Amino acid sequence: MDYRSNSNMKKILLFCSAFAAGLLISFIFYKPLPTVLTASLTTSANEALPIIPPHISLIDFYNTYGERLLGNNDIKIISREEWGSDNDLCQKEECSSGAYDIYNSFSFIERLRAQTIIDNYQKNFKKYDTMFLQTKIKANGVTYSYLPVEEFIIHHTAGKFTTDFNDSKKELQRIYFLHTASRGWQDIGYHFLIDGAGRIYEGTLGGKYSIGSHAYAHNNGNVAIALMGDFRPGHDEFNDKMKSSLITLMRYLVSEYQLDLSQPNFYLKRPDFSGREWSKDIIKGHQELDIIRAVPTSCPGIDSKILRDLILTSL
Repeated sequence: MDYRSNSNMKKILLFCSAFAAGLLISFIFYKPLPTVLTASLTTSANEALPIIPPHISLIDFYNTYGERLLGNNDIKIISREEWGSDNDLCQKEECSSGAYDIYNSFSFIERLRAQTIIDNYQKNFKKYDTMFLQTKIKANGVTYSYLPVEEFIIHHTAGKFTTDFNDSKKELQRIYFLHTASRGWQDIGYHFLIDGAGRIYEGTLGGKYSIGSHAYAHNNGNVAIALMGDFRPGHDEFNDKMKSSLITLMRYLVSEYQLDLSQPNFYLKRPDFSGREWSKDIIKGHQELDIIRAVPTSCPGIDSKILRDLILTSL
């Protein structure tokens, strides 16, 4: 045999051995990629997949959805067990996923606006959400739903402003009972809450990537953070401790969700779901999504742009 043929054969055998070893290592140490990440290889041109915002991490989503985020050496998040939620409440009460009855709570004009948003969502984002939607049953027996996180929504609770830990626990329990037993939602609607002393509390038990109940038609794909109190002008003070904790929490969440904030703009859903747009507003106030009501909510009380600039310039 010609020495060149023998040399080529050795190269082929070496390549095959390396390839087989690589497959074995991948099988042992890595989880297989979800179908959605490889679907484009078999999807025809007329069945194009929805565009995935480049700042999110699908790998992190599939590997970590449902994990509880309770902080690290840099941040302390007070767990539900510590503030006294009744994790069995929805096993005792009839708790739903928190759907709104638009025909009983909205005016005629508001119903028309709501229907437009619903129609736009069905047309432009239903397929996207269905593609990624995951579910998990948690310790309280509730089945939570999960989607990749694209943005953050800031609220205020419009309730009692508290700085004492015991008072804050009572206020959290009141909010939890209001959302579940009174409104029939399956859990507290927010993912995290911050009191007047800057303490940060775990909200929903759904954990990382869970869908909350906090903004009509806009609960999918975001994290809801609630400032405890009423921060409209002339009411409670959004003090330095709360500001510092909000920034610290946001820095922690950006890292935990592996979000790429290196670019100035993000490919986000328009508030009316008519499509996507490039926007710097990855952090929104609830008021910016409340486009249905004739008189939009004042939540979170503080101007949304002020909150956004405060956080983004500090990350």
